[in-house]
Amino acid sequence: MEAFAIALVTDPLRYIAYIFALFGAIGTLLFMAGFGGGIKFIFTYAEDAHHMAHARARIVWGVLICMVTLGLWEIVRVVIGQAPLGYLWLSLFLLTPLWIPALMKLAKGGGGGH
Repeated sequence: MEAFAIALVTDPLRYIAYIFALFGAIGTLLFMAGFGGGIKFIFTYAEDAHHMAHARARIVWGVLICMVTLGLWEIVRVVIGQAPLGYLWLSLFLLTPLWIPALMKLAKGGGGGH
């Protein structure tokens, strides 16, 4: 336990990266579950249209988790000093709430329907 505490204090970025990698993997798996589960309903949309909402919700949540994780990772890198300050625009773009309404509209199935 003492070796872990020393490693955590000397190189905390490694363990922060592990946590962000876990969240990124969860987001990717969620996206793939939605995309893989919903791809068959694209070709048979008329008979199983109610299943598309579940697939869209999984896809949107997967993308959202990946974008927020990447944005937070870039902020951590800028704060610690391993990335130039110019990378801050990427993290601010990924964390901005401007794209959330469009993703939620996509998740709920809004759009050019009837």
